[in-house]
Amino acid sequence: MIKTIILRTASRLIVPLSLIFAMFIYCKGHQTPGGGFVGGLVAAVALILHRMSETESSRRQMLPVRERTLIGWGLLLAMGTGGASLLAGLPFLTSGHTAVALPTGPGESTVQTFEVASAMAFDLGVFFVVTGVVVGMINALTDEVE
Repeated sequence: MIKTIILRTASRLIVPLSLIFAMFIYCKGHQTPGGGFVGGLVAAVALILHRMSETESSRRQMLPVRERTLIGWGLLLAMGTGGASLLAGLPFLTSGHTAVALPTGPGESTVQTFEVASAMAFDLGVFFVVTGVVVGMINALTDEVE
């Protein structure tokens, strides 16, 4: 694979911005469209771009766990979220929520509340699964070609 200076330079700018955008989509998704699936796709594209522009060891530094491990943890987290609602006597995957006050600046008057839902844990599991599956498939295909 030809790794040009243009691709390497562009990826150094695009990859971090894409990962930040993936986290934004994940955090926004439990209340609006998006969430774990779309955020996982954006993160996977960023990791694939990094793979195309850098070396294999650099890719392993960016994603230090194996894709199968990421998929397993994602499935465990998503299923654990559903199981927790069953243990609470609620239907499977019932979402609970609470508000957390976070300081946004100096002083007590600059506190903003952030709603935290159990759906965020489910979405994080989906994020891990989607990222692991897409990156794993691309890695398998490119290893075959190389």
